[in-house]
This record gives sequence, C-alpha cells and structure tokens, in this order.
Amino acid sequence: MMTTDATDATASDRPARQAPPLLGALASRQFFLVLINLAIFVALTVLRPDAFPSWTNLKAVLSLMSYDLLIAIAMTIVLIVRGIDLSVGSVLALSSVTMALLMRSGTPVVPALLAGLTVALLCGLVNGLLVAVVGILPFLVTLGMMSVARGIATVLTTGQYISFPNAAPWFTQFGRHEFQIPSGLGNYGLPVTLLIGLALAVITSLLFSYWTPLRSFFFVGESPEAARLSGLKVTRLTVAAYLLSALFVWFTAVLLISANKIGYANYGVGAELRALAAAVVGGASLAGGAGNIFGTFLGVLMLALIGNGFVMLNGNPNWQQASVGIVLIAAVGIDALRTYRDRR
Repeated sequence: MMTTDATDATASDRPARQAPPLLGALASRQFFLVLINLAIFVALTVLRPDAFPSWTNLKAVLSLMSYDLLIAIAMTIVLIVRGIDLSVGSVLALSSVTMALLMRSGTPVVPALLAGLTVALLCGLVNGLLVAVVGILPFLVTLGMMSVARGIATVLTTGQYISFPNAAPWFTQFGRHEFQIPSGLGNYGLPVTLLIGLALAVITSLLFSYWTPLRSFFFVGESPEAARLSGLKVTRLTVAAYLLSALFVWFTAVLLISANKIGYANYGVGAELRALAAAVVGGASLAGGAGNIFGTFLGVLMLALIGNGFVMLNGNPNWQQASVGIVLIAAVGIDALRTYRDRR
C-alpha cells in the first residue's frame, strides 16, 4: 500500500507482462531494505546482547528516528516532483526558535505554534516560487535558503538555547509522553513522538496512493512537459510540494521543542543529508517521478540502527557521519544506474 511511483501509475497503459505479486514484492527494494535492517539488528544483538536489544535502548533509537522520519518524508515529497530541499534542517531550526522565543515572551502556545507554521510555510513558499516560477535550480535555491534560515535563527538567539519555562504544561509534557503497554515482563512505553511520526507516514502514504492531487506529483516529476500538456498545473503542484515539505518540517519542530523544552539555532544540522540518503535508499529518485514512504521509513531505520551501532560498539562518531555519506553515495549511484536503464 505504501509503494507508489509514476511507473506504477501508468503501468495499466502499457501492455507489459506483470510479475506475480509475491515475486514482485520479493524483488522490490523495500524487501531488500527489510532484510538489511534485520541483518543489522541481528548483528548488533549478537555483538552487544547485554545492551542493544533492551527496550530502553530500542525506545531511544525509535524516539530519535521519529524526527528524522518526518524530515525524510519532507525530502521525499520534493524529490517526487524532481526537486530537492537542502533547507529542511535550517527551516526546522528557524521555526523552533520562532516558537520558543514567542512562548518565552508570554505568547500562548497555540499562537506561537501558528507563528512557527507561518515561518516554515513562508520558507517553503519562497523555495517553491523560485524553483517553479523563476526557474532557478532547486539545489541552488534551497542551498541559499539553508544559509538564510540558519543565519536568521542564529542572529535571533546569538547561538543560545531558548527555553520557555512559563509555557503551558500540557505542551512541555506532550513531547515526552509515553503510552504504556502492559505485558507479562513489565510495562513498555511507546513514545508519542514515534506514534505521531508513524501515523503521519501512514496517512501520507495513503494520500499519495489514492488522492489524485498528490498522485499528480509523480506525473510532474516523471515529465513536467508531458504533465503540463495533459492539463496538470505543474507550477502549482511544484509549489504545493515545497509547502507540504515545509509542513512536515514544522511538525518536526513542534515535537522537538516540546520534547526538549528549548528552541535552538543548531537544530537539524546535517538533517538534510540524512533525509536525502534515507529517501533515495528507500526508492525516491533524484530524476523525479518516484518515491516511497515505506521505503523512506526503512531508510531512516537503517541509518538509525547504524548510528546506534556506533554507540553500542564505542565507534568513532566521525565514522558515523562518514557512514551516512557512504550510504548516500551508494544510493545515488544505484539511482543513476536505474535511471540510465529506464531511459534505454
């Protein structure tokens, strides 16, 4: 259900021989990602049986990956329309700082959150207009927005943490809330951030699968000219993709400041590379027209397990950053080969 791309959308128009559903599932990229994640999980369990499989550690991994999951979904959305958004981490920081400063000054929670949403959507709108209307390359536009948003956030805070001790307790407690699941071995707490992240991922996947406006994103990414000739509003859809991406960035900022009780100008540093790696590994293409929310989730999970493995095995944290780069390079290389094969 969570697999959707332009190829699927037009498959009925081509007289191609369909593979059996089971064989198609076993041959899919998502199936191989499941196997890779299982292999990493088993390896870490064997290497650190005393620490890795404990619920405390797994809960920490799942809690932290929920933020990366929302950012990666934001990246997947713009990749589908043949774009890219390198500003997701910086917009996250700017939105968090905006909301934290307002709440510290006494602004009620809801208006402060709406102000943060406005800031995020404004950044997304500027990105979308410059890409779709002006025609500037998405890489250059979002690279510039990355610097602008991070710079403004740093100026507003002078690089300091922004706490908001007088904010409504329901908000400051919300991000750390856990739903307790009783079992024979004790209570297992599921973080609310993880549940929200998974819920948003499922809803987004369903909308991309069955809602026509979002399915149109794939046609725009596959061939903007063909989409325009078929009557699709390519400019509007591209701008909408960047706005939707900004919305997911705002969701992340809200959960992050609620859990940490601070806004910070350095939130999201490096998030764009992790999001890009997870999205491309999961099935999105830099050439546009493809994207898979379930695959993105598996890509985020893989990077989270690798990062936790470095912690469990006392590895050099610098190699953890290198591993993200290696995954990204490998994913881009595979994507390039796939694009070349499809165009032959």
